[in-house]
Amino acid sequence: MGNFFLDGILHITDVEGYDHMLFLLAMCAPFTFKDWKPVAILATAFTIGHCISLALAALDVIRFSSAIIEFLIPITILITAIFNLTMGVSTKVTSYRYSSAALFGIIHGMGFSSFFRMISDEGDSFMKQLFLFNLGVEAGQLLIVAAILTIIALTNRLIPTSRGKLSKILAGLSLLLAIGLAIEKFPS
Repeated sequence: MGNFFLDGILHITDVEGYDHMLFLLAMCAPFTFKDWKPVAILATAFTIGHCISLALAALDVIRFSSAIIEFLIPITILITAIFNLTMGVSTKVTSYRYSSAALFGIIHGMGFSSFFRMISDEGDSFMKQLFLFNLGVEAGQLLIVAAILTIIALTNRLIPTSRGKLSKILAGLSLLLAIGLAIEKFPS
């Protein structure tokens, strides 16, 4: 059996598939390091959605057009960035944020299901592989979230007037990159 935990970390931190990191950047934009607990729960909500759809798709319970999913992934980033741009520096974590993180995790999980089917072993426990993989995804996400929140905290400490501006810059950058990805992935 492969190292599914490590595969999960590598999946989420792969710079060639930077859409996951971009989603996390958009999600973290309005927060600082003092908000790490609710942000960690947001990341976990994403992982739960990712795990559910990955399991259902890998078990062939649900089918979907990979072209549509590849287009929807940057749309999730776009929606998250727009929400954070319109909400400003509001760090209130609402049920909307949790449910949208889980829903967006479902979409992102569907985008990876065919690859997971290829790397999973026939003889070993599928559920164990899935659990280890998603545990790796969660660990990788939490590392990325910690890095993003640390950079935000350091920037806010070095430039005290940057708090609201930095949130807008990060959300705006995420929005622009998501638009580029959406155009690139638009189904033809």
